[in-house]
Parts: sequence; structure tokens; C-alpha cells
Amino acid sequence: MIFPDRGVLQSFPSILDHRKARIFLTEDTDINVELAIQELIDSRHQLQDRISAPLQGMESDLFAKFQPLDSFKPKLRVTLGRAKRDGAFDWPVEEVINTHAAQQRGAPIANLLGFGYRKSAIGLIQEFFIFTEMLDDHVNGLQWLDQSRDIRGLISLSFDLLRALHEKGIVHMDFWANNVMIQTDAPDSAKAIDLENCFLTPTDYLSEVLAFQFGFYYRREIFRFMIEQEYDQMVMEELHKYGEIDRSRFDGMYAACKHENISRRARREIFHRGTVVAG
Repeated sequence: MIFPDRGVLQSFPSILDHRKARIFLTEDTDINVELAIQELIDSRHQLQDRISAPLQGMESDLFAKFQPLDSFKPKLRVTLGRAKRDGAFDWPVEEVINTHAAQQRGAPIANLLGFGYRKSAIGLIQEFFIFTEMLDDHVNGLQWLDQSRDIRGLISLSFDLLRALHEKGIVHMDFWANNVMIQTDAPDSAKAIDLENCFLTPTDYLSEVLAFQFGFYYRREIFRFMIEQEYDQMVMEELHKYGEIDRSRFDGMYAACKHENISRRARREIFHRGTVVAG
């Protein structure tokens, strides 16, 4: 594999080879870790779906994500380290690059501990593996809400986390309650996960980007627990913490993103051009 960011590889100097798979890790592994990763690779050999789960049989907890690349073009792009037409890499490469960068900046996220791939007989990458810290003392936002019944508390925690990401230059474009992990014994502490749909550079359209993020967060499940007017009030209070936001540009985008499905490709348009096509 030709990884598009060689600096990332330098942070993962330990290499584990098994069958046609190669795994890059932050440090040398003990035998339990090696056996667990080997078992994971073996068990994935005949599976065709994306799965996220704890890595079994390990004393030190890791969370594993693994997914086959489903067609020739993504297999070729990932193998050669090439981006798609829109400039983005395929999701596993994007997640590794974004998570590593966020980690280097000290952002509140689940840290990346390793990644790797398995090749086909002809040498193309056909499956990608990502390993992060387990966060076994955290629950996702909807689980926390089910336990606490505190919807305003969940939203406040989420907004604090979103602002902390922005302060580190991380623009998370898939920010919703299930991607907010809250520490169970310290509920004022939260971390973000699933960074494959993020940007690491400033945008000229912060008003539109924030409008999308707040609108998307409401559309993804929060509308089930809070009336829209009350949520709008919390958003307006939070918006003041971002400095100068153009309300004329914010309001229309926010209204659309609360009620329309915004595809991942459309989210890139919001970030780069401040425009959106819903659907």
C-alpha cells in the first residue's frame, strides 16, 4: 500500500504480518494482542460486511472496525494511495488520516492505535482494519440519554465537544449523538468518534458549516426528545460562543439541514462552497 500521508506511517512503527494482511501499530504487541489480531483476520476471511466490535481475547482493550472494499475502483485507489475525484480518500483512509491528525492536535477523540489491510491474490487491498482505544468507561449519547433522561444535558455536552473540536481545527461533518462518547463516571467529559467525514483545514463558510452541524445533530434522533423551538433556543445561545456568525447565511442552511437529508457529498459542498443540495 502507498499511504498518502507518510507522516502517519511514522507514528505506527510496529508491523504485524499475518496471511495476506499487514497491520501497523503504535508499539510492539504482546502475544495476546497478536493472537487476537490474527484471529480477527482469520475470522474475516469469508465475511462481506462492515463490522465494528471490541477485539476479543485481549487484556488491553481495543475497538476494531473492519470492512471489505466492495468494488475494483476503491480497491485500486486504496492500494495506490489515490484520492477520489472530489479530493477525498475512501472512508478507511480518511478515518486514519483524520483521527491521527486530531490525536496529534490533542482533540478529545478516541485515539488511533493501529490500522492495516488485507490484500487479494492479485495484490489489491480488499479489506481495511482500524484499531482505536476501547472507551469501555464511556457510552454513546443515546445510551447516556436512556440512562439519565437529561436531554438538555446531552445537548450541552455535545455542543461543548463540537466547540472543542472546532478549537482544534477539526470540522466533524457526521456529528450526532451516537458519535458522542460520554464518560459514565465523569459525565462532563466526552470524546468524538467516527472521524472519516471530517475536515482538518479552516473553511470560508463557518456560518454554513455550523448551520449544517447544528441542524444535522437535531435531525439525527434529537428531534424525538425535544421540541424544535427549545432546541433552536439552545443553538442560538451556543452560537454566540463562536464569535461573528452571519445570521442571514446561517438561518437558511440551518432550517434546511434540520429537515432534509444531506448526503456526504453534499456536506463537502457546504464546507467548500457554502451551498447545499438536499435529497
